[in-house]
Amino acid sequence: MTKYIILSDYEKSLKLRQIEEEKKRLRKSLYWILKKMDIPKSTYYDWKKTNGISKSKAPKTVWNKTPKWIEDKIVSLRKDASLYPSERSPLGIKTKLEKEGIFIHEGTASNVLKRNNLNRIFKDHKDPFLIYPKAERFFDVICIDDVSLTKQKPRDMSVFNAIDEYSYESVGILFANHRINRWDVIKLLDQIKKRYGRYPKILRLDNAKAHISNLVKTYCHIHNITLQFIDKGRPEQNWPVESFNKVLKRDLLLSPLWGSLNSDIQKQKILYDYTKYYNERKPVPSDPLRRTPREISSAITSLSTQTRLKLKLMRKKYGQVYAREAMIKEIQKHRKVHSLNLVSDLSEMCIE
Repeated sequence: MTKYIILSDYEKSLKLRQIEEEKKRLRKSLYWILKKMDIPKSTYYDWKKTNGISKSKAPKTVWNKTPKWIEDKIVSLRKDASLYPSERSPLGIKTKLEKEGIFIHEGTASNVLKRNNLNRIFKDHKDPFLIYPKAERFFDVICIDDVSLTKQKPRDMSVFNAIDEYSYESVGILFANHRINRWDVIKLLDQIKKRYGRYPKILRLDNAKAHISNLVKTYCHIHNITLQFIDKGRPEQNWPVESFNKVLKRDLLLSPLWGSLNSDIQKQKILYDYTKYYNERKPVPSDPLRRTPREISSAITSLSTQTRLKLKLMRKKYGQVYAREAMIKEIQKHRKVHSLNLVSDLSEMCIE
């Protein structure tokens, strides 16, 4: 029986980089290297086509969709205020339809209500909360938070992150084999100062004991750092670092690569490598130009991003055929540029 290995996007990019390095070092054919690394050719070309980014698994066609007239009955029962709440629940709707000779599953009624935004009608909504306006410049607001890996006293393990709100760049990361304390907050700020040569203007953080300590407040007051505490129970106000924590868990912390590391030094090193990949190679989904965090923070786009935007404009103005011919020319041009080891530092505003 064939054994399938599921890899994250980060591990796929490492594999692709390793293949290219082995190809240069050994001077062997690509198929020989893939055979030695036990990677099928089709899998390699799929990774190469998407640059290691996983494809969407959403189906193009839904074959078992509920008929429109049944959906209308489910929605009408949900909106009928004369019924009890239990009769308007998915289970109650299923029971009522069975009496009319319509047999559906409880999950079918639930899915129909979700599609019509009626599934939360009986749930209490949370009170409104303040969303801070987004920073207008790099390093104005830095958001910090930790990811707990284990909660077994006294050997708690955590990853402490710092994310810039304007560019989503990871400006600091720290692995701790204990619960985050006040000294870890200072250590993370010192790491940011060593890497960028200055402290942030505003530090946004939650109300954890390590964050509200007098030592942290005194340290930030000395270095002119304004502390901005979010409301209790509102992690949405610290959304940049919460979003990064989710991506970090999915790509690295829940992968077999992280579980195979034993020493703290190895874990800190792989975290540094991941932040470099995240800052320089992973595009920001919410950015209209699909730039990386480093390109946003430095306002300098890479050669591949410039080419992609240029071809996009060509396709929009001249059509697909013209853009395809231009793309072939650009690929040949890039091969010459990479062979000369040239680096482009043009701004994205230089694209005509």
